[in-house]
Amino acid sequence: MRNSARIGVGIALSTTILVLITACATTLAPSYDKAIVDGLVSTNKKLMRYFASTSSGTTKETFEKREKTYNELIGSLDALVIQAKARPIPKNNITDKVNEALQERGVAVLEGDDAPSATALEKISETMTKMRDTDKKQGVTAFEVTAFRGQVVIYLDQAITYESYLER
Repeated sequence: MRNSARIGVGIALSTTILVLITACATTLAPSYDKAIVDGLVSTNKKLMRYFASTSSGTTKETFEKREKTYNELIGSLDALVIQAKARPIPKNNITDKVNEALQERGVAVLEGDDAPSATALEKISETMTKMRDTDKKQGVTAFEVTAFRGQVVIYLDQAITYESYLER
């Protein structure tokens, strides 16, 4: 009788532990947000079209024609930053795995308390703001456009890689 009581208690304890373990959902990363990915894809296309249109360089005299586009791009990027930062970030090793994937592709990784995509989007916004301000002051040469584009592409790759990684 003692053995069957122990077995019963063992089964009850095992069942209770199993229920508790399965009831506790562990979040490994922020949740996938299709709106952020769609915004990234859309903004990526707009940025690349813009870089193509300015690839020969610009002059400060024609800046007014481009100012609205700069502001729309920067505003879209800043809105995506807010969306990306609005998701809670659990503490775990998912960012390490994403950073490993980025490093394997030869892309620099980002550190910080926010999602890597949010940090990357902030850097893109800063880059586009610097390009806008330079363009307004003196225009940008074809070489400068290429440099700004290169920096934006690196950060876009980081943001898109991270957000795509979340869709699992």
